[in-house]
Amino acid sequence: MMPKNSAVKSLKIALPVCLALCLASADALAQQLEEIVVTAQRRSESVQEIPVAVTSMSGEELELFNDHNLFDVSEQVPNMQVSAPYGELQPIFSIRGVSMSDYNSNQSSPIGVYVDEAYIGAIFTHGLNFFDVERIEVLRGPQGTLYGKNATGGAINIITRTAEVDGPFSGNIKAGYGNYNAITASGAIEGTLVENALAVRVAFNYAQDEGFYKNALGGENLAQTDFGSARISLNWQATDAFSAILKYTRSNSSPRSNPPRNEGRIPIPGVGNVDITGYQRPASLGFHEGQFNKVGEADVELDLASLMLTYDMANFSIVSVSSWYEATYFQGVDTDASPVTLLEIDWSSDTNAYSQDLRFVSEFSGRMNFIAGFYFDNEDLSMHNLLTLYEQPTILVGTPLGNLLTEFGMVDQRLETEKKSAAAYGQFRFTLADQLGLDVGLRYTRDKNALTYVNISRLDFDGNPLGSWVPGNITGTAVDNAFLPPEFDPAGAGFYIDGPYTLDSAPTFGKTESELTGKLSLDYAFTDQVMSYASYSHGFRSGNFNGGLYYVPRPLEEAYAEPEFVDAYELGLKTELADGKLRINSAAFFYDYTDQQFVNVVGVATFLENAGGSDIWGFETELWAQPTANLSLQASVGWLHTEYTELELANTVTPDPSDQIDLAGNQLISAPEWNLSFAADYQLPVSDWGVFVAHIDTNYQDAQWFSAYNDKIGYGQIRQGAYWLANGRLSLLFCPANNCILSAWMKNITDEEYDSYAINVQAGFGYDYYLSGPPRTYGLEFNYLF
Repeated sequence: MMPKNSAVKSLKIALPVCLALCLASADALAQQLEEIVVTAQRRSESVQEIPVAVTSMSGEELELFNDHNLFDVSEQVPNMQVSAPYGELQPIFSIRGVSMSDYNSNQSSPIGVYVDEAYIGAIFTHGLNFFDVERIEVLRGPQGTLYGKNATGGAINIITRTAEVDGPFSGNIKAGYGNYNAITASGAIEGTLVENALAVRVAFNYAQDEGFYKNALGGENLAQTDFGSARISLNWQATDAFSAILKYTRSNSSPRSNPPRNEGRIPIPGVGNVDITGYQRPASLGFHEGQFNKVGEADVELDLASLMLTYDMANFSIVSVSSWYEATYFQGVDTDASPVTLLEIDWSSDTNAYSQDLRFVSEFSGRMNFIAGFYFDNEDLSMHNLLTLYEQPTILVGTPLGNLLTEFGMVDQRLETEKKSAAAYGQFRFTLADQLGLDVGLRYTRDKNALTYVNISRLDFDGNPLGSWVPGNITGTAVDNAFLPPEFDPAGAGFYIDGPYTLDSAPTFGKTESELTGKLSLDYAFTDQVMSYASYSHGFRSGNFNGGLYYVPRPLEEAYAEPEFVDAYELGLKTELADGKLRINSAAFFYDYTDQQFVNVVGVATFLENAGGSDIWGFETELWAQPTANLSLQASVGWLHTEYTELELANTVTPDPSDQIDLAGNQLISAPEWNLSFAADYQLPVSDWGVFVAHIDTNYQDAQWFSAYNDKIGYGQIRQGAYWLANGRLSLLFCPANNCILSAWMKNITDEEYDSYAINVQAGFGYDYYLSGPPRTYGLEFNYLF
């Protein structure tokens, strides 16, 4: 178990301060909080009236918090964390302890991500749509009715701005400069093209910096930003009843990658800990500094189109949401984070997907309403990775194993999948009495997942073919390594198990899955300001194919992870006190989490498998207050108790894959026990020509594990201790209508050093791999609104 002293100490300091600031007396409160309207249940509703735990932030709030991506947003959402195996390009979300450990690009997150209701399955695109945002909604808990599969932990809705028909000609232009030579520019313009009929909005976003991670070997910095995007949206009000909203987004991110940190774990007397090549990270290097012989670059492109058609009738609406996206991904990583070539990987993937949602939304005046519809989704993915291994001689050179490793060469890994999903769903709302409501939701999903091509072959260091493992493994047995080790070779030298080189596919296969998910909730309004609810939800995450390395053709049961399931029980309370000037929302929950999908690295082989089960207990509270007309406060606290109830994984210390370790009782990954956030905004009018707006926010994350092994068999360092992050922003609003905004901002004010991801690769390479969070950043921005 992780030490809790630092967490307890921080909580003793933070909670009294938060309570003193937030629980201001009702007499002092002078202005009502604004109503928060969300579309979390596919219709516009007040967040205080729905039996769902949801955090919503408007575009204006995102501006105050200086949130530029989903990593930033997670700091304000209780029990939400984001890790990053390759930096900001491929975030891995965790909500209430429901997460994933797989870092391969063919996997689907258990947290569904939607942009203007379009489901975005490709995880490497999740950082490309966060601009010109009207609001973001984070739904916590399984969303098995209206959102369906791959939402066992929750859903993230990104709603972008839409032009208003007959609205004023308006827009903005913003430019900024910050440390690391950061340059940002963004803007939008909208207006009506045809009176009473057609409006258009065009928006763009650009950000570039030189990178914060220094290469001690010289050359350009890494962990760079190089992002550009644009979006056009058309809003057509064809008749009083029929409307169409078309949006097209083009985004590209091509930075130098965020590199890892190499911490050797092989002890050498008189030297210290090294990796398998003998490399030891110099103690003189700073936290954001390394020695890299490869400057990895990334290139991610996304084209996304969505069309929403709405036909309103007297008592119900028909809504159609069609979407299509195409995305390409490449990222080169100096995975060994050293000046030699031990492990370097070029990841690449192409995805093409489209979806269709057709639903009927009632607006009856009686005691029953419903949302019912049909959904279809199709995704084709092609993955091609190139791994260079052991080009640098290891400390074992001169031994049979060491000599064998020097001949490893490169692994050429290719995989193609096709996924089709169809669903029918309905959620019914019954008003049983004036204060009592019942929601019943059901969704039937049928998935067809097919592995249509898989090939894993071996090249020399110049890229010339040597042989193939999948297909082609010459042993015909389930050897889980690229070679037969010398100790198991009758000749005592060992040998590679690849057969003749081919680009033919290993045997292909598919899997069809059907699942019934849904929700049952009961809510009671004690008053117009106090509502409680109790709910049960069942969600599932679709099965998936192993996107990692293996060296024999796998049967379906070994190359495919079965679906995972969550049964969630929740009690919630939503309140508005002091005449709407103080808002407190709370929830307590229990999850029965079964068949969780795991990726497990053993040596240089990767296994995708299912855990037996996990239990998750927790609670969370969010608070908003308006102590005076000029001061607003926001706070949240989340607590989790997690443990695996049934989990056995391979003992990575031994070469025998049948040697398993019982991990029952360990904590789940990315599930810190405590997390806190606090924010304050203060407006200070300055004579008649301007207003100062001061903002500060802070976030606390308790210690967390990045591996299910926790502290067993050498995994004790695959964790992050407790830490605080603090951010601030000071703005001056001036010009005749306060439409000129000059802002100074700073993130990670205390320059906290922390890791956002870690993985143990000691068995094959002798080191632990870490990805660090960004250091202190700051800058100036000017925004002109018209």
